[in-house]
Amino acid sequence: MKFDEVLVSVDIGASELHAWIEQNWVLPVEENGDFFFDDSDVARVRLIAELRNDLGVNEDAIPVVLRLLDQVYSLRRALAELNDAIHELPESAQEQLRDYLSDGEDEDEDEGDHTAH
Repeated sequence: MKFDEVLVSVDIGASELHAWIEQNWVLPVEENGDFFFDDSDVARVRLIAELRNDLGVNEDAIPVVLRLLDQVYSLRRALAELNDAIHELPESAQEQLRDYLSDGEDEDEDEGDHTAH
């Protein structure tokens, strides 16, 4: 999507979008002085607009929120890859892993149960 198309699609001003690009909040591809946004760039522009305009998040907090969201999305991708890798394991290895994880849950529950009897 081109710069002007993003402005119309997200309903923001050109100076605002330029500022977000300068602050590296959005990283579109630049070719011959024109910016081109892929779907993830447009989604990020929408997110920033929502944070700023709808939720009232101040400019100083935006990079913190974006960094935290990037970390969450990165962890989600890593977990999805791990899940895919686990499903490629032989059934016996998957069963061992399930047993190991369920044993860990029991220990966590025991440690968290500090009620007097």
